[in-house]
Amino acid sequence: MISADLTGKRSIVSGGASGIGLGVTRAFAENGSTVAIADLPGERLSGTVHTLQAEGLDVFEAPCDLRDNDSVVAMVEAASERMGGIDYLLNIAGHPVTLQTIPASDLESQTEELWAEALSINLLSAFRTAKAAAPYLTEARGAIVNTASMSGWRGGGSSSPYSVAKGGLITLTKELARGLAPEVRVNAISPSYVHPDSTNFPIRWATVFEDSESLPLGRPGTAAEYADACLFLCAGASYITGQTIHVDGGWSA
Repeated sequence: MISADLTGKRSIVSGGASGIGLGVTRAFAENGSTVAIADLPGERLSGTVHTLQAEGLDVFEAPCDLRDNDSVVAMVEAASERMGGIDYLLNIAGHPVTLQTIPASDLESQTEELWAEALSINLLSAFRTAKAAAPYLTEARGAIVNTASMSGWRGGGSSSPYSVAKGGLITLTKELARGLAPEVRVNAISPSYVHPDSTNFPIRWATVFEDSESLPLGRPGTAAEYADACLFLCAGASYITGQTIHVDGGWSA
């Protein structure tokens, strides 16, 4: 793991109560940042906050529904008021929406509802949070990191709507980098497989170990390894913006 001095820094991590988001929350908090964990209200969020606070980490609940713009705006404003500003926005939240893979050829299963949900949680949520946080990030000369996916580059994810949403997020990263420059840097990471034992995410891909054997590194990545890339893009990388970094075990090699 890499480290950086984030003492005094203020971060929002969407989806920070589980999965890669929990790894990012832990990494930033362990390096000294105050972290607002933006996630759906409920036992998972409150339990995660309780656990991390018991470890002495400076985190707090920032409940919201990322699919609802009013909820996002209220969350960002409340988090900023509590922390005294925002330095880093980590858009980690995402969801495959469907628990069964839908082939690209199965157009009938790609319903309007599936498209709307996939785009809202995997693409529009990042725009909503970035728009709401932009004034605070501009003042702090901060950074945004979005979470794309290798399926955003090549397709073949859980469904076409999911892959298209992640592809759109790669382009959104470029657009936000232009739009918020030079005060705010905006980048993204593009993960491949996630080791299920490194997270408490409730969805587990049944064949993750078999599928990742074909990667040059031969295994899924851990939440901590993905968090390292986010930490680099925020605390370092001062001349990098508009980029999506492949953190994929060699998938793209």
